Amino acid sequence: MRSFSARLGGLVVTLGLGWFLFLWTRSAWRNYWLLTDSQQGMATVTKKHWGGHGQVVYKYVVNQKEYVGTSSRNSKDPRYSKVQPGEESILYFSASHPWLSLLYKPRTFLEGWPVLIIVLPLEIFALITIIKPTSKWVFDLNDKKEDHAAS
Repeated sequence: MRSFSARLGGLVVTLGLGWFLFLWTRSAWRNYWLLTDSQQGMATVTKKHWGGHGQVVYKYVVNQKEYVGTSSRNSKDPRYSKVQPGEESILYFSASHPWLSLLYKPRTFLEGWPVLIIVLPLEIFALITIIKPTSKWVFDLNDKKEDHAAS
């Protein structure tokens, strides 16, 4: 039974951290292209994003095709830092991947990499827990008092 609970705990941790790593990778990929071949354009903010943190939903046109994006407002430029639905904002989009865009120019493509140094090993330990819950490298999610009481 201990093996099953360890695997279940490892699965929950793996899925949570895996989702974080997926979003981080997607963000790094987008930032890479925006730093490699970005072009400026104008976007119309359509609404505030449900996720908060100053994020808005916007639409923009590249080569007569309309795209929709979500981004934080451009806090570096006072003209666009408080843009509201119905107003326009400067936009940065990838020339080779026009569906990739932000309302601000990213500083680097690996934003938040120190967090990655912490999360990646945790993800590896969680995977080990799922694959071989008896390994010495697993997350021990059981209460130690419970183990001593059973002995």
